[in-house]
Order: sequence, then C-alpha cells, then structure tokens
Amino acid sequence: MGLLTCFYTFMTALFTALIIVPFLRKWALDQGTLDIPDERKMHDVPMPRLGGVAIFLSFLFAIIVYVPVTPTIRGFLAGGLIIFVTGLVDDLTELTAKRKFTGEVAACLTTIVLGELWLSDLGNLFGLGYIVLPVWVAIPFTVFAMVGVINSINLIDGLDGLAGGVSMMALAAFFMLGWIDGDQETVLLTASLAGALLGFLEYNFYPARIFMGDAGSLTVGFILGFLAVHTIQQPTSTVSPVATVVILALPLFDTLWVMTRRIIRGENPFAADRSHLHHKFLDLGFEHRFTVVIIYSITLFWTSCALFFRTAPDYLLLLFLFGTAALFYLCLRHVLRHPEQFAFLSRDTSGGIRTTVTYQHIANLIDRLVPGLFYLLAGYLVLALWSSVAHMQLAWQVAPVLLAVGGFLWFRPLAENRQFLLLVIYVAFGMATLEVWHADQVIFSGLSIKRAGDILLAVAGMIVVFKIQFRRQGEFFLSTADYLTLAVCVFLSIATQHNALGFNLDGPLFRTVVVILIVRTLCSSGMHHYRLVAWSAFLFLALVSVVGLIA
Repeated sequence: MGLLTCFYTFMTALFTALIIVPFLRKWALDQGTLDIPDERKMHDVPMPRLGGVAIFLSFLFAIIVYVPVTPTIRGFLAGGLIIFVTGLVDDLTELTAKRKFTGEVAACLTTIVLGELWLSDLGNLFGLGYIVLPVWVAIPFTVFAMVGVINSINLIDGLDGLAGGVSMMALAAFFMLGWIDGDQETVLLTASLAGALLGFLEYNFYPARIFMGDAGSLTVGFILGFLAVHTIQQPTSTVSPVATVVILALPLFDTLWVMTRRIIRGENPFAADRSHLHHKFLDLGFEHRFTVVIIYSITLFWTSCALFFRTAPDYLLLLFLFGTAALFYLCLRHVLRHPEQFAFLSRDTSGGIRTTVTYQHIANLIDRLVPGLFYLLAGYLVLALWSSVAHMQLAWQVAPVLLAVGGFLWFRPLAENRQFLLLVIYVAFGMATLEVWHADQVIFSGLSIKRAGDILLAVAGMIVVFKIQFRRQGEFFLSTADYLTLAVCVFLSIATQHNALGFNLDGPLFRTVVVILIVRTLCSSGMHHYRLVAWSAFLFLALVSVVGLIA
C-alpha cells in the first residue's frame, strides 16, 4: 500500500462530502428537517442536521472503492450501517434513549461477530501482569466500551465544529499508529473517515450551516471506537492499549464525569443538560469559538502524548492519563471559582474567526504571496513546453481543438461561458502536467524537468494551502466547473486503482489536482489573474499545436 493510495482514498471521501453536503442542506431546509433551538442549545435559528448522511455516504463510497473487503471490513460496514440508520431515524423522528441504546448494542454486536473484533488483551494496566479476557467476558466488555465511546462523541457534539474537530485529531493519531505498524486497514479506514469529516467541517465550523446530527456523531463514535480496538488487537501491534484511551480521553472523561454526577444526584444519566465541559467554558463568558479552540488544544495535547508514548508501559501511561486529567480538572475548577482572575480569556469576538484582527493580518500577508503563484505556474508551463519539444507525450491534435473552444468562449463573455472556459483551462494545465511527469531530460546539474516541476509545484502548493487555510469570507466557492472537475478526478483515481485504464495515472493525477488548486486560487483572487491564467493556457496550447505541426 502506497501513500498515494491513502491520498486518493482521503480525497475521494473529501470531494464526495463537499459535493453532497450542500444538496443535503438545501433538501433539509426545504423539508423542514431542522434542529430547533431551545434553552440548552447554542444556536439561535433552526439548523439542518443531516450532515451525518454526507459523512457516512462519503466514507462508505471511499471504502467500497479502495479498501479490500476482509471479514474485519465487512463487520465494520455492517455495524456502521446499523448505527447510521439508528442515528438517522433519531434525527428524523426522535428515538427514545432505550431504542437508541438498543441500536448501538446491535451495531456493536454485529461488528464483533462478523468482524471477529473484540477487546481481549488489556495490557499490563497495574504493573502486576497482562490482563487477558476470556471470550465470554471480552465480548460484553467490548460492547460496554464501544457504547461508551459512541455516546461520548454524541454528547460532545454541542458546539459548531467541536465533535468533528476532536474526531479529526483522533483520526490523525490512529492514522499515524496504523502507518507505523503497517496496518493497512486502519490507515485506509482513517483516511476515508478523515476525508468525509473534513468535507463536512467546511460547512460546520463556526458559524455552522449544517449539523452532523446523531447520524453523524453516532457513526463517527462507532468507527473511532472500533478503530481503537482494531489498532491494539493486531498481532503485530506495538501500541499500548492505554494509548488509544489517551487519544479519546477528553470525550470519554467528559461523558464519565457528567453521567456520574447525574447518577449521584438521582437524575437520568442520559438526560440532556448544561453540565458538559464546553458549557462550563461558555458559562465563564468565553465565546463560542474560543471554547472550541481550548478543547481542541487539550485534545491535541493528549493525542500527541499518545503518539510519543505509544510504547510506554501500560501502567505508566495510565498513571500519566489520570494525572493530567486531574490537573486539567483542578485548573478548570480554580477558573470556575475565581473567574475574575481570568477575565482576559473571555476577550474574544462573537463573530467568526475570519473577522478577527490576527486572522486578517495573516490573510493580508498571504495575499502578498498569491501573485507569485502565476510565475511559478508560468515556469511549470515552460518546462512542459520544453518536454513537448524534446519528446511530445500527448496527441498534439487535442491542443488546437481546445484552443478553438477556449477562444470561442473567451470572446463570448457570458457568465455561464466562464464555467466552460475554466474547464478548458483545467484540461490545458492537465496536459502540461502529463508532459512534465514524463520528462526525464536533465536541464541543470542533474536536475530533470520532472524534478524541477515537482519543486515548483511544492512551493506553489504550500502557498495554496496557507491561502485556503486563511481565506476570506466568500472566497473559494465551488462552481459547476469545479464540481465536474472533482468528479472526473475521483473517477480517474478509481479507474487507476482498479487498473481499468490499462496504464497508471497515480503520479500525474496527484500533480494535476495540485495544479488545478493553484489555478483555482489564482482565478479566485481577481479578474486580472484570471485573464493571465487564461492567456497562459491559450499560449501553451498554441505553442503545442505549432510544435506538433512542425514535428
């Protein structure tokens, strides 16, 4: 299994989610399937809550395409389908706690039986020897633990982007653990769910436009729980069982604390209230966004520690976990008792993060780098032309056809024609990518055209990543041309993985995606750059046509 397979798995789930979520949001608004605000909830207007449908479908699509179906994967999918349906029915009809719990148990048992996946080796938790559970104890213990993880993610889903962001950090940690141990199934499962979650989070970060609902939170919790089991129960695993608990520590401790307090008070442990960790921060006067950042920071600390100390003795890691948890608790308790000493922490804007002064300052700095993308892209086209002159890889007859279509669309300045013109530009740069990819000619001191092109793309790609991360309000909307291009890229990656094309597109396809992102970034930055990119594509196509005719 190569890194490119992981990349395509991730990107397939990501693109699928980006395409599905807007349509689900519109359908939910039209049908009135909304989360209605009340005194416990943080949002003020009715909000669509079917984002979990997009997460599950995107995850499922990527798994079906890229992951070999083993008994473990079959168990994952069967149990995942049950938990997803349970959550979806709850989103649509409001299930009782008892019926929801029944669905969770049924999903866990299905995965345990079909996937033969349960917790048996708990490690050396107390320094007295390894704890190995017999099957008749391991199965009910696994169900209990998995139901706990499922509900911990469900209960922490109280603020925009909170459950999704915490789950993304956990998935990143499981991905690294799987990669280190060479566990293909864990790596591909995490890549699939991470892509689906990231596509959803684009619409769920504060201020959210859609919620994941129970269909999303239950499904994500279910997958995270069984990923933890799968990671530590592999025969070749080098990971301490406690390390996976550390990864999920924040939602688990939050759920255990809240439910224990409710039981002590004689209340229903599943009753909704405002006693969760994020409610505590909000009650202190912290703004929505800053509360999420604090919880992200705690999660990042624990996931990083789990990676660094993954092979530490189980009892030491367990001691570290409870020690840091106690420290966090004491700090929070002190802040709650003396809020006047920490007033500076609540000095935050109630608007989105893109309205803050710091964000605007960073965005301004990155905007100064964007014009440099054009020169990097122009250099890449020069390399492509160099390769074409030396040894053309493509059928040059395509170039004049594209040039004619592009010229026709250019001189008919209608809004809808700009979408088709963008497709022509994408194809032109895709041709350039193929030319550079196949060029092994040395141009300077052992540096080949292909390697020089990769260097240009790496520099430009970093600028694009920062630009997307610190984009302004309204930038990087997806157009019809972008949706179509994403769909084609997904199709080509699938065809390549299944050898349906008769040749391998892994390398050039990855670089084509990067080039398209660079082009899209430039075109989004203003009409001046849009014209420069268009004319560069036209000039490239014209010169390729000339080279082809002469040859």
